[in-house]
Amino acid sequence: MVSRAKIKELMNESACSHSKDKKPGEGCDKPKPGLAAGGCAFDGAQISLFPYADAVHLVHGPQTCLGASWETRETKTSYTGRDHTQMGFTTGINTNDVIFGGDKRLDASIDYIMENYRPEAIFVYSTCVTALVGDDIDMTCKKASEKHAVPIVPVHAAGFVGSKNLGSRLAGEAVLEHLIGTKEPEFTTPYDI
Repeated sequence: MVSRAKIKELMNESACSHSKDKKPGEGCDKPKPGLAAGGCAFDGAQISLFPYADAVHLVHGPQTCLGASWETRETKTSYTGRDHTQMGFTTGINTNDVIFGGDKRLDASIDYIMENYRPEAIFVYSTCVTALVGDDIDMTCKKASEKHAVPIVPVHAAGFVGSKNLGSRLAGEAVLEHLIGTKEPEFTTPYDI
């Protein structure tokens, strides 16, 4: 789970003209009457990471979380290979998983994806239900990543943690922590840093 300190840090809207007038940790996610409220943090995380089309995006939660985010699959990508974002993957947890934990179901879902689709990576999104239950997606992803020798990235952006914007930031944090700097590119250009 993401620490409160990290969430407070990410709530600092440096581009917001009135952010300096707010108390520390207070964000800009209060909707105004008549305006679209946007989506939850889970929605923002998916929208931000869907351009990684060579990766499978696995929703660890009830099937309805996958269905609620289906329209975000139109996110464009420049990837020319098999676009995994056009398929929906979920662990589809049920009442028993809520009571006894869904870690085994998550592990089995990752094994199934690797056996049948062989993606370059898997993003595993926590949802409100799995975050509240306390499923340890960090440990499950770490063990599965070692087992399958591909990055399996936990994305801690359960819907209740905040706005779509915060979800985008949490997705970026997951990429920075688990992908950036872990592998050298096959080729570089004069413009690469």
